[in-house]
Amino acid sequence: MSKQLLKDLPELVQASVIDEATADRIRHHYAGKPDLSSSRLVIVFGVLGALLVGLGIILIIAHNWDGFGKTIKLGFALFPLLIGQLVCAFVLLRRPESSAWRESAATFLVMAVAAGISIVSQVYNIEGSLSGFLFIWMALTLPVIYIMRSSLASLIYICGITWYACELSYFHYPNAIAWWYWGFLAAALPYYYYLFTRHSRSNFFYFHSWLLAGSVTCVLGMFGDQLEELTVFLYMNAFAIFMLLGQLDTLRNNRLISNGFLIAGSLGTSALLLFLSFEGFWQEIFRQRNEIPSMAFNAYWLSLAIAIGLLILVGLRQSLLKLNLKSYAFIAAFILLLISHASPEVPRILVNILLFAFGVFTIRDGAHQNRLSILNYGLMIISALIVCRFFDTHMSFVTRGLLFVAVGAGFFVANYWMIRKRKNQSA
Repeated sequence: MSKQLLKDLPELVQASVIDEATADRIRHHYAGKPDLSSSRLVIVFGVLGALLVGLGIILIIAHNWDGFGKTIKLGFALFPLLIGQLVCAFVLLRRPESSAWRESAATFLVMAVAAGISIVSQVYNIEGSLSGFLFIWMALTLPVIYIMRSSLASLIYICGITWYACELSYFHYPNAIAWWYWGFLAAALPYYYYLFTRHSRSNFFYFHSWLLAGSVTCVLGMFGDQLEELTVFLYMNAFAIFMLLGQLDTLRNNRLISNGFLIAGSLGTSALLLFLSFEGFWQEIFRQRNEIPSMAFNAYWLSLAIAIGLLILVGLRQSLLKLNLKSYAFIAAFILLLISHASPEVPRILVNILLFAFGVFTIRDGAHQNRLSILNYGLMIISALIVCRFFDTHMSFVTRGLLFVAVGAGFFVANYWMIRKRKNQSA
């Protein structure tokens, strides 16, 4: 943006939009600012260099592994660790403000830790599982995040604890609830808060938002082994928490694509409501209404309490009426869960009405904010609802066809109206 502005300065001066003195002040202002694009490239290439060096060393060692003795093998395990720690110490003492140095050194040390654990286990024939390896690796990686203030180490850590939870709860039999995942996640949140308060417009902060939302979404199903139906409501609470977090001022004022919490919460809520709009789900809930296991139920109550507390907090900072309507979906889901114990048909009808209302309000928000992406998202919600009813209703094909024609016309009219509105505003 700054480069384009500097290029346009002569044209702006010639058109008398600004005078020459103002143009000189703008040039002087941008000349004193650091080149962020160059800084990002240095970080990217520094991290890639650290990864490639580490992978190259691993390949060379692997090719000649059988010919080495135990002492040499242990040397290969400990030497990268020593080098990594020495480089990190050098960075902390001599280059503490260089992001490129910190990220590169921390990445190399994190990978050296993984290689060291693997080699020592192989040399001494220490038996263990992949989840155990990931547990130890992430426990040793955690201090690197805070000592080096490394965002990339933090991203690797979040991926690692997610893999650990999935390995223990999904990929490994017998399945178990990865309780340590939540402890690991809580230990990473202070660093995310540091980015939230200090670097809320950095790409690393955006990546953390997306990755945290994706991580919790991936592993929350660990509580659904006993009663899958209740897990849907657990996810509804989680997506409401995402929606509310995404509406905090720091996140809401950034670009929409960078707001991973808001997008994940909105898409997740819409997808779950589409799933809840089918009759079979509510019939299963009604049939198992007296078989809810305590563990899953406790997780649901905890998530519900967090969502309510966050709703009150965000509502006090802004206004409850200004919040996105989908932020209240978890309350509606709770009411529908209570109603389903008496009748499975009423919740299904109410979900369809609720989903249609969400689509309409999303279209209204898109028109109010003059954003085609949000407007079309609302139209897609209504279209998806019509497609779902295409398969489980007894409407004639003519009626179904007319509905699709109406939705298609709605897409065209809404987009055409929005484009005309933009042209009139810019004229």
